[in-house]
Amino acid sequence: MNLAKEKEMSKLEGKVALITGASGEIGSAVAKRFVKEGACVILISRSLDNLKPLYNEIEELEEFKEGSVKLIQLDLLDFENVKILTNMIESLKLSESGALDILVACTGISGKLNPIHDCEIEELQNVMNTNFTANWYLLKNLDPMLKKSNAGRVIFMTSEVTLSPSSYPYWMPYAASKVALEIMVQIYASETKHTKLCVNAVYTKGPVGSEQAFPGSELVSPDKLTDKFVELASEDCSVSGEILPLSKSPG
Repeated sequence: MNLAKEKEMSKLEGKVALITGASGEIGSAVAKRFVKEGACVILISRSLDNLKPLYNEIEELEEFKEGSVKLIQLDLLDFENVKILTNMIESLKLSESGALDILVACTGISGKLNPIHDCEIEELQNVMNTNFTANWYLLKNLDPMLKKSNAGRVIFMTSEVTLSPSSYPYWMPYAASKVALEIMVQIYASETKHTKLCVNAVYTKGPVGSEQAFPGSELVSPDKLTDKFVELASEDCSVSGEILPLSKSPG
């Protein structure tokens, strides 16, 4: 590998990144890309068994370093344990300063598709809690660690549904949760504009991978969508409060 290429592939060297939803298609693709870029990654899931296949894949990467990948078993709706997540992270001793450089939040559910008059309160609460409330509470508790970083970066996954809600009948709980998430991103960006933090949200354009396949759709591999995550997680990032599409990388 020539020096120029090596420099290009190390944009996150020495950074500590926490990724939720890492067992999902986009989360796992981001985790592998961040390791390739030199980051130490902390992967969170309700079940460690869900993360083992990803961990095994990462171990096979040429850029993998022993101790650079840590797993934490945590249900993000278990708010009492989310309160002590900072202690869990600090105990891993990945950063001398106790800073968290990057948060990538990919956890989310679509919920059931129903007309508004058939939507049950429990279903609405479940989708809102998973897609919005859990992300707010995660950010609330990790805020001090992110501000300790000399270049704290936060990236949330939203959806193209928010661009044109009327085009998605029966998706009310999901659409509402993502709109709320985007508003939080924009307000948090305003609140932190005099700090070194950058917070943004990204969304996919069209179906990704195999699980979201629709007849006649051209699927995009999650591995082709990681460039924007690296860009927004790097120290070079200067945008905050933006809602940005994930563009397919060339090649």
